[in-house]
Amino acid sequence: MFSNIGIINFWTYLLGVTLIILAPGPETMFVIKTSIKSGVRKGFTAILSIVLSDILLVFMAWCGLAAVISSTPFLFNTIKYAGAAYLFYLGMQTLYSLIKPEVKNEIEETELKDDGGIIGQGMLVTLLNPKTLLFHISFFSQFINIHAPHIWMAFIILTTVMLTITLIYLSFLVFCGAYLVSRLKGNRILSILGNMLIGFFFIGFAAKLLYSSY
Repeated sequence: MFSNIGIINFWTYLLGVTLIILAPGPETMFVIKTSIKSGVRKGFTAILSIVLSDILLVFMAWCGLAAVISSTPFLFNTIKYAGAAYLFYLGMQTLYSLIKPEVKNEIEETELKDDGGIIGQGMLVTLLNPKTLLFHISFFSQFINIHAPHIWMAFIILTTVMLTITLIYLSFLVFCGAYLVSRLKGNRILSILGNMLIGFFFIGFAAKLLYSSY
């Protein structure tokens, strides 16, 4: 059925993309961090930023721009190092807010007080992650027959499947974050530990990205 529109091994793609989305990454931590700090509505704004970034990356893959970036060492490494620096910044920002709770990081407050700031942060987290870029070039393209007459339909269907799984999973994380806030409210020690964990996760992702060989 799917082969008629240029999709190869759809069920293998479905399993693979589900496992990839479920794997912890900077995007999932960003959604959790936002929902915990700013509530459910802002959490869904963070999800929107991830979805918009994925759509942009699919469009880049379709146009061949993603392949050009991955095959140009300077561009690829620039994105890689910028991504690592930004994740490190998010991690340190989270930890700093624990060290200076009375000051409360003014930069973070400014960035998260409106939807535009959250969308900007989320898109930076996604677009500056070479792993996401390579996913759309290598994994995504394996399941598309480039000789099919209507290749654009294959892109749309596979993208829709990926975004649907992403929305379901990240929505679950947003509500989990809201639940944690309701349970941890008033328990400063657990709240501090939770934010420390998120901060160190971002720093860990930054280190992993910086020293990765891809």
